[in-house]
Amino acid sequence: MCLVRFVGVIHRYLRGGRCRVVVAIDNPRIDLQSVREVIKSTSEYTDCFKIGLPYIVSKGIRQVGAVVKEFSDKYFIADLKLADVGFVMSMAAEEVARYGFDAVVAHAFVGYNEALDELVKKVRELELDLILQTSMTHNGSSSTIDRLVPEIKAVINAVNPDGVIAPANKPERIRELRESFGWGLAILAPGIMSKSVRPGEALCAGADAEIIGRWIVTSPNPASALRRILELQDQYLSENRGKCIERS
Repeated sequence: MCLVRFVGVIHRYLRGGRCRVVVAIDNPRIDLQSVREVIKSTSEYTDCFKIGLPYIVSKGIRQVGAVVKEFSDKYFIADLKLADVGFVMSMAAEEVARYGFDAVVAHAFVGYNEALDELVKKVRELELDLILQTSMTHNGSSSTIDRLVPEIKAVINAVNPDGVIAPANKPERIRELRESFGWGLAILAPGIMSKSVRPGEALCAGADAEIIGRWIVTSPNPASALRRILELQDQYLSENRGKCIERS
């Protein structure tokens, strides 16, 4: 398996240590002003935010885009989990790029020909990062997506994405991706806390960042919650230093 060349903007944020936690904004019941306040208050600790499909559908791409553009120095991922033919996914990518997003998420399982090959060409034109979803946190994915590991890895090789998403509750998947592609591939891991996974576990397995949503977004003090998560990450990595993948 060849190493993936890191070309995305996300590289600068991750390697600069400013995105060890990606704050996930998914709940459509949270109003836009509250989201602005979450971003402002947590900006001391992270530059990376992931906005999910429920929130974008609820508030509308224009209103969400206005928030994204307001914080143009931050890194925003449009978590659309695209899974369609190439020209449809490409149209979606054009829309999120128009409204200031830095990256878009697409499913790797849709394959390369007439799908991700067209999408990756479009995102390169748009200077938009492409992040591939390689697995999911829920149990059902173990009998579907997770049976396609060789095929998923072949797609990663063909697409040369800027990053991938691998679940924190499946550390073996994170380790396999890291060992296969080296540190030239960004790995983001959801499922912290909500899947009884401790902060730092995914980092130990080889992830660059852990995606955490409601523990931060719904906290009375999002900045304090995020600061505590960063402390817990450090604690876990310190306690398990000999077991963790060494970063290069």
